[in-house]
Amino acid sequence: MAVLVPPRAQPNIACAVEGFNLSNTISGTKQVMTVTIATPAAAAGTVEFTVTAANMDNSPKAVDVVVANGDTVEEVAALVAAAFAADDDVGGFFDITAAGAVVTLTCKTHAANDDTMAVEVTADPDTTSVTQTDAIAVEGALATSCTITVTPEVEYAAIPTLAGAPQHVKGDGSVATKIDNWAITAQSTAGVTITVTLDQAPGAGITDTIVFIGGLIGIPAR
Repeated sequence: MAVLVPPRAQPNIACAVEGFNLSNTISGTKQVMTVTIATPAAAAGTVEFTVTAANMDNSPKAVDVVVANGDTVEEVAALVAAAFAADDDVGGFFDITAAGAVVTLTCKTHAANDDTMAVEVTADPDTTSVTQTDAIAVEGALATSCTITVTPEVEYAAIPTLAGAPQHVKGDGSVATKIDNWAITAQSTAGVTITVTLDQAPGAGITDTIVFIGGLIGIPAR
């Protein structure tokens, strides 16, 4: 930051000029699905779970889970999570965790929402009586915009003027071609926020970057 005083001007009209180089990314939201084990194992055996996801290889994919007689819902959930993670297709598409009776499958990359995503018990030949329910906890989405907030180091007497313009840096394979529009969406003496919108989302698993190089110009508080 530098405080500049125009030639022959009185010191009380000095202006502050701050330069900045900020960035943010435009990508999307990873879809999250939960599987809740509803009943414990009433007998030892193998339970077939089938995982369906539109962009997963070999979907729908059957995964066998071996349970023991008397396994609790928490123990079955841990076994399901381990079997899913060990499968090349399911484990390659999702990050998988277990907490209590709930198995959480989080897509490794962001993409548009897949309303066909599901997990179900498709075979229980040994009558283990294991059952489960599934639900989409977080819908997948592709983003087209982001915000960048400039926070001044100087205390201004009034809202400072924002100078500069955002630049679009494409990620590999991005289908977005340009910044469609950008605007100041919030401003005060404590900061200025801009929202930048692309002509379309970069795409599944792809992240674009918005870079804003500019400055704030204003009258410092006295």
